[in-house]
Amino acid sequence: MTEGYFHRVEKLTPTVFWVNNPTREEAKLAIAAGALGCTCNPSYCQKMIDHPTEGPYALNLLDQAIRESKDDSEAEAVLQRLLVKGIADIFRPLYDAKPRQNGYVSIQGDPIHEHDPRVIIHEGRLHRAMAPNVCIKIPCTAAGLTAMETLIAEDTPINATEVFGVGQAISFCELHEQVRARSGKKPTVYLSHIAGIYDQYLQHDPKAVT
Repeated sequence: MTEGYFHRVEKLTPTVFWVNNPTREEAKLAIAAGALGCTCNPSYCQKMIDHPTEGPYALNLLDQAIRESKDDSEAEAVLQRLLVKGIADIFRPLYDAKPRQNGYVSIQGDPIHEHDPRVIIHEGRLHRAMAPNVCIKIPCTAAGLTAMETLIAEDTPINATEVFGVGQAISFCELHEQVRARSGKKPTVYLSHIAGIYDQYLQHDPKAVT
């Protein structure tokens, strides 16, 4: 392949640096190093509570979440939003400078509900209400695609995660095109291809290959 080919690919799909599960200080350092986005996993709350310097801040927010919630499950969800909102605020200037392009922070709800599109939609709407630069992270499964169909039509930015194969990516892209044609909405979307985890699974279970 020629050098010109790589320049064309770079122009069409430039590399963008995102950071994963950062503290507030790490988010600032990442932006200073060129990060244009961030993603937070469902384990983010525990990571922050256990963090040596961020722990007291996270525990204070946990107290607030408990006061605002009717049960433990709701308190966990509220805590996640409070923590991620703090990160979204740090990335917000990047979004304001280039709306719908830079500064997104993705958030994923409790995996225990990933089989129920109604819960995914409800959580997605609550997350989306936090800030314009919040992106909803949803597994690219049957239930996830059902939820994404509704949320894309509402102009909700999506980070389609747990993409282990090309078929999942194609299904998401086809869904996005169908919803866009029907609704006229074209939110920013991302595909999180994490084949490495699947490769590790295959290495430990050779029978799965056959």
